Amino acid sequence: MPTTPTACPGPCNCAWRDAERTGLPHDYTPTWGQPVHCQTCQDRTRTDLTELPELLAAIWLEATHGTARPADVTTSRPAGIAPWPGQASRLLTDHIVGGLTEIEDDVRDLRGLGSRPDDVREGTTATQAVRFLNAHLDWILEHHPAANETHEPGSGNPAAQIRHFNRTAKRFTSRDARMEQKAAPCKRCDWRALAHADGADYVECRNCGLLMTPAEYQDWASEITATAPHRSAA
Repeated sequence: MPTTPTACPGPCNCAWRDAERTGLPHDYTPTWGQPVHCQTCQDRTRTDLTELPELLAAIWLEATHGTARPADVTTSRPAGIAPWPGQASRLLTDHIVGGLTEIEDDVRDLRGLGSRPDDVREGTTATQAVRFLNAHLDWILEHHPAANETHEPGSGNPAAQIRHFNRTAKRFTSRDARMEQKAAPCKRCDWRALAHADGADYVECRNCGLLMTPAEYQDWASEITATAPHRSAA
């Protein structure tokens, strides 16, 4: 029997999901999953994942060469305690490697594949985690218990977590694509944080993560007045 198609939970459907939440008629059409995530989101997740070992190496170089971290990358540090050299790099590395191994342990447990090797160097741990997740990515994107969770901030969807690791690493190492800042505020969070990266398919809110096609952005910009007061992104 044919199955009912489901909307992809990835960022491609941000605008559609927001429109659906209003309960009002709209013209958005969802991107359907194949069978859960659409092919574009599957390809993007695999790319985000396979880029992580090199990005982790670049984060390490940020610490060893003493370069300053970008102001928009935050780290966890108790108030009143001065940072030590390389602290931001260390905390971000722990965050990403810890997140990757947590996903790996989860998949191993769910699939009955046994524990991952212990007592190996951090770089090897990260590389092995990426290799393992890449080998099981088709299963993860379709059958993981959180595979259908939308890619909202804090989502348990492994694809959303991998995307977060990749984007955070690129911001830290100043590898973001050149961004064209848009004048209109975000239709979801109302912040002036909409931007379009060179070669990207979407206009993205750098505050809440909303994605809009260029045509959707133009339609939205035409609905609002340029003089309406809005907050500015920090």
